[in-house]
Amino acid sequence: FDTCRVWHAYTAPVPRPAVASRRRGGGVKNCARLVRRRRCGVARLVVLGAMSDSKSPARGLVYGGIASCFAEILTMPVDVVKTRLQMDGACASRAYSGALDCASKLLRAEGLPSMFKGLAPALLRQSTYGSLRYGLYAPIRDALGIASSSPESAPLWSKVVAGACAGALAAGIANPTDLVKVRLQTSDMGSADSTAPRYRGVMHCLSRTVREEGVLGLWTGVGPTMGRATALAAAELATYDEAKMQLRRRGIASDGLPLHVASGFLSGFVATLASSPFDVVKSRVMGQPVDTAGRGMLYRGMLDCFAKMARQEGLMSLYKGFWPNFARVVPRVTIIFVVIEQLKATFG
Repeated sequence: FDTCRVWHAYTAPVPRPAVASRRRGGGVKNCARLVRRRRCGVARLVVLGAMSDSKSPARGLVYGGIASCFAEILTMPVDVVKTRLQMDGACASRAYSGALDCASKLLRAEGLPSMFKGLAPALLRQSTYGSLRYGLYAPIRDALGIASSSPESAPLWSKVVAGACAGALAAGIANPTDLVKVRLQTSDMGSADSTAPRYRGVMHCLSRTVREEGVLGLWTGVGPTMGRATALAAAELATYDEAKMQLRRRGIASDGLPLHVASGFLSGFVATLASSPFDVVKSRVMGQPVDTAGRGMLYRGMLDCFAKMARQEGLMSLYKGFWPNFARVVPRVTIIFVVIEQLKATFG
């Protein structure tokens, strides 16, 4: 009935008396027939202002996982370069002068597969972290008292809180997969023998980490990871929701692919600014060498890493790899939102 109400309101732009007369004359029945004939059109129409909600939280989780994995594959080479640049200088020696230098050296020394190092754990991470982050956003927002039938009425603070909670929860659960991805990407950095990386694959990295550092070693760096995810999701999800609503309300764009792309681009830019310092610290803490007791040899934790980087390398070191990060986050965020919107418009 709610779908019929929305459809009827948007397909009958006539004066109120005429609308009332048409409703008494079977407008809802006519609407139901239109819905059956143009079901896909209804799905597209109901995407109003905010990031559209799927019919169930389970579908939202599935759509978030699919979109995140698809975007991860396309942006993986940029992620590898970004992580290498963030780790560069942690052991007092610099290997790269910039993103292009890093990419060219990787290709020359290790070939094209080096640009997809850590892809397996990255996909595993996105199937959990990405799924939870995007799938939990709407339910958490609704739990804050925002009616799911009118997400446009949600105040900005509720979108920020919902995004932050979804991001932090998802990152905490998926931390082991993120740890494995970072360690595989940086396993041969600072090694004299680059042909003998520390880890041979996902399972070897997992088993060795548990053997040397214990089960809790899989949650190394969970503080900066959750900090980054909180900032990233709060900025990304809230900005997308708000940008999409404002762009349509001001008549700049109507609902469709251009609106989704523009909103995704703005969301990705804000998310990169908010999350870059946490992303650098996360890479440093996760990728640092450890002693026999499993303790980090360079940093004691997130706050220690923040302080040492700012003191030894300057505040701008917290934005190392910003442009590779920007080049990865903006396309990734845009791809994810476009794919999610298309999945919801097609399957509900």
